[in-house]
Amino acid sequence: MTSTTEIRHVPAGEMVPWLRAMRTTLLADPALRDEHSLTWWREVWNPDRVFGGYAEGRCVATLRTFPTTLTIPSGPAECAELPIDALTQVTVAATHRRRGLLTRMLTQSLQDARDRGEVASLLLAAEWAIYGRFGYWPAVMSSDYRILAARRPQILRPKAAHQLIGVDPDDLLEPAAEVHRRARLQRAGQIDRTTADWQRRLGLRGLRSPGVREPVCVLARNAEGRVDGYATWRVQDAGSLLEADQVQVDVDEVLAATEDAYRALWHYLLNLDLVRVLRLHAYPVDEPLEWLLSDGRAAQRTWTGDRDWLRLLDVPVALSARRYSSTDRLVLEVVDRDGGWAAGRYTLDGGPTHAECRATPAATADLRLSQRALAGIYLGGNTVRSQQLAGLVDEETPGAAARLESMFWTAQQPWNATSF
Repeated sequence: MTSTTEIRHVPAGEMVPWLRAMRTTLLADPALRDEHSLTWWREVWNPDRVFGGYAEGRCVATLRTFPTTLTIPSGPAECAELPIDALTQVTVAATHRRRGLLTRMLTQSLQDARDRGEVASLLLAAEWAIYGRFGYWPAVMSSDYRILAARRPQILRPKAAHQLIGVDPDDLLEPAAEVHRRARLQRAGQIDRTTADWQRRLGLRGLRSPGVREPVCVLARNAEGRVDGYATWRVQDAGSLLEADQVQVDVDEVLAATEDAYRALWHYLLNLDLVRVLRLHAYPVDEPLEWLLSDGRAAQRTWTGDRDWLRLLDVPVALSARRYSSTDRLVLEVVDRDGGWAAGRYTLDGGPTHAECRATPAATADLRLSQRALAGIYLGGNTVRSQQLAGLVDEETPGAAARLESMFWTAQQPWNATSF
């Protein structure tokens, strides 16, 4: 017998059962014994953005979103910001799969985002096969690396000297937030971080998980006294000093607003005593470190794959907000069979210094493309050609795909430093 299910917003008073359901499905300990964590959740809880699926009064499905801004291409070395919806903590209990709970929650969530004026929705997909059904498509890739520090590769030194300063996590928050603000505007694909995000990331206010080491935090300060970069890292396999060649370090984050600060921080990390290997997770696919080393093979890419998936909700606003590498005018027929929010015929007139996109239903289309393909190329992370080969782009005017490719080209791959 199939029980009746309902989808509804979740008030703060029902937060704990929702968290238990979410944690259980994500294979975490469902028990919530940490009052620090519960306090944090109470502070960030927004009932209008939290959905729960209920069967016989019990929470069996979860979904949460939060507002943020996404950096998008706006020039050779700068980005604009786009207001978007970020989707996270999407789960359905194994006992209640294939009953339409995910479809109902996500469809309503996307409609709410569109009604709020959020131009797109972004998520980190746990599984490839799920979210394409709702119009999301891989837009940002990332790579994992291991750096063989035992080889002691030399790194290109900064042109201007920087002072490296060790600080406690509490003292890192303010300068790191400013560095992140500056750095994220230099690369597309980045979302903003709130104070609550930083507190959880650094394990402040008792938010560090049991068994997780406190991060070592280092600032890079230039000659004028401004902090231009920071790094955080943790030892994972310390062993003993008699086994020093086995020491591995996880580099949580290296973020810099200038090239010199970036070089100074990596010079410091590559010269940590007793360290054999540095491990990096979810860094840019075009991470430049290997080109700065005397032995580029000391920087080894161990995995590359999809990271952030994008779904466009308002095509005219999204395409008007961006800037383009070449000047052109194209009519796009956008097909959106995954909800319809982006469907329509639009004229895009844009270049390096201007852009306008407007609905033109009577115009003759140069290209017919899926909303998924448009989301995939929007940040510059995928090529039009790759989406054409996937059957998501059809030319109506010969050469139109190459012209669109030229417009959407970016010098850097998009990347998002912030998990969510």
